[in-house]
Amino acid sequence: MNILVLTPDRVGSSLLQRVLTVYMNNSNDVPKPVVNVHELCNGLEEYYSDEYDETLLADGGEDNRWQTLLDIKERLSKVPHHSIVCRLAHYHILRRNDPVHEQMNLYDYLNENFFIIGCRRKSIFEYALSWGIISSSKRLNAYTPQQKFDHWSSPYKNPISIPKENLIKSLDAYDAYIKWADTYFHINKYYTYEDDMPNIESFVHTLECFNNINLPKWEDIYGMNFQDWNKCHRLVSDIGLTQETKYIEDSSSYEKSLPSTIVDVIERLPLSEQKFVIENQENYFKSHKDIQQMVDDKILVQGIPIKLQTLIEKKLMIKNFNECAIIYNEWAEQKGYDVIKDNDEIIQQATSELKHWYQEIPNNLLSDK
Repeated sequence: MNILVLTPDRVGSSLLQRVLTVYMNNSNDVPKPVVNVHELCNGLEEYYSDEYDETLLADGGEDNRWQTLLDIKERLSKVPHHSIVCRLAHYHILRRNDPVHEQMNLYDYLNENFFIIGCRRKSIFEYALSWGIISSSKRLNAYTPQQKFDHWSSPYKNPISIPKENLIKSLDAYDAYIKWADTYFHINKYYTYEDDMPNIESFVHTLECFNNINLPKWEDIYGMNFQDWNKCHRLVSDIGLTQETKYIEDSSSYEKSLPSTIVDVIERLPLSEQKFVIENQENYFKSHKDIQQMVDDKILVQGIPIKLQTLIEKKLMIKNFNECAIIYNEWAEQKGYDVIKDNDEIIQQATSELKHWYQEIPNNLLSDK
């Protein structure tokens, strides 16, 4: 059983790939191993696994990045005894500039041999803002709190401006991705970030490719449901808070086992969120050992990415946010996408998102209008 995720990036495709791989590897009904090779355009490495006693595929890395699409297809077809979870990013295909007939040859193979999920965003405006922030951080994802601290702290302290041409370039790239995905692929299921990420376990369990397969729940694997797990994943790296909150008394377990940077972040969370992390810390931190082992075994390329910024945080980080909204509306009207009606629409969307991540919305985020 192979799964392909189509993406323009910044639509939750890395999260979806990793979660699918974890669920499938923990199902008794899915042959093992299930390998997440991430981006097909990176090329594929073949290697012999002593643990599984067979040849497996892994992300190609720098040494295999310029494999031809024919080579990539042949490597996929030569290793039929385990399942592949992977993605294909439109902008990577464009950068490669492969001959059209080679692209079509690969697309035909993927259509015939993979269950295909097409990623989407409801808020294309926020999608473009995410790419604007990346121009500052130079990183696409964070997989550990320290990575998030190192690469995304600066825009909180020194807000950035997104040039008009950069914003329009990102918007045009999304439009081109939609046309490419719908033209060349037989998409089995659409994954809309705003709707499906908050309910990702339900999304995965109701995929048609799993109709006759018993997938475990995240709680069966790690002792907590995915929504709570992912909330902990974000809270321990929540660098968007500036308020100081008195730390609740049960703090000794953190101080003994966690880096001081994470302890400092937790101490600034609202009290209800501190309590939430304390109640779930044992299962959450234990799960990382299992996930890291999957990375070490080349079953996962990386761990599960951390939610980077909410819409409110993007607003705080981008000096010309309002100008960006005007530019987006002009573009959307020309291209036939939904426009932003007014500032209240943005506030409503942002507040709804915050309620997903916080029981008690932090003051500095709630007050931002």
